[in-house]
Amino acid sequence: MRRCRIRATIATVLRILFGTDDLERLRVAERPDMSMELSLSVHALVSGVRDPRFRAWREQLRASWNPRTALLFDLYTPTAIPEFLAVRRDPGATESATAQAPEAPLRDHLRSVGGERQLSAFARGVAAGDRRARRLLGNVTADYQTRAIDPYRRQIETIVTTEHGRRHRIGEPDRVLGSLHPTVSWRRPVLSFPLAGGCRHDVRLDGRGLLLQPCVFGPRRPVIARFEDPAQQPVLLYPARIGGPLRAEPEPTPSRTLTALLGQTRAAALEAIAAHGPCSTKDLAGHLDISTASASEHATVLADSGLTTKDRTGRSVTHRPTALGHALLAGRVPAPDPEDDPA
Repeated sequence: MRRCRIRATIATVLRILFGTDDLERLRVAERPDMSMELSLSVHALVSGVRDPRFRAWREQLRASWNPRTALLFDLYTPTAIPEFLAVRRDPGATESATAQAPEAPLRDHLRSVGGERQLSAFARGVAAGDRRARRLLGNVTADYQTRAIDPYRRQIETIVTTEHGRRHRIGEPDRVLGSLHPTVSWRRPVLSFPLAGGCRHDVRLDGRGLLLQPCVFGPRRPVIARFEDPAQQPVLLYPARIGGPLRAEPEPTPSRTLTALLGQTRAAALEAIAAHGPCSTKDLAGHLDISTASASEHATVLADSGLTTKDRTGRSVTHRPTALGHALLAGRVPAPDPEDDPA
């Protein structure tokens, strides 16, 4: 899962210029980017935005607040959001991924933060690659994930997948772009929307297409991201429709016994297949926030162990739990099949 750098551009109007092939490469994200949601949620706390839809979320977060979470605020400015905070299904993997974030984007981001205000000792340590500071960053990010993201993961996923379905039903790219947001204007081949500032800024897609990413914790207005790197597809973050307030819903996790038997990720894979199956390998990878290759490897081990089965249709493979898999998740051993009784 790629993460993006969000940079507010000082402009009265942002214009996104579509080329000949860019409309064909327009797509709406099918799933939320949880790394992005975490970064945006911290930004909402930093900016002090009081959205009534997030009142219950704020109150729950305040009740379980860890003071060390405030260290993350040192990495933000009103217009700069870090790209290196990673979210994985397992908080332990989140901690490792964030602590081991690539040096270049981390240093570039903190250099831009340092240009607006003095860096804290923690931020300076992170920027300098200090191992203790980097481990602390990973630990704080993982802890914040368990309090601010994981209890709301299912609701976030539902909101974004519903938004994707709604946009998919609209169909034609012109209608999708024209109905994107009240502040957005679409007059082929230019998509434009207002921003704060005093000049106009143009972003040329140049054949890269555009990814429309619905966001739950995103700003009220669309934001363009990842547009500076010619090798990456630009992303337009826009607020997804939220039908009601976010409320905590603890996500069931595999039992300690199951985790000890299968390992954290493989136990989570069995849980995901039981909860969402039959599901494809790609869907499984999305549920676990891992690569498709890794998801295929875990699914193969589960199938070889008799806990799941694979159904192949052409080049597509779907996975579903067996009776043994269900029994293992329920914490019981199924009765032996009479045909297997040697008596």
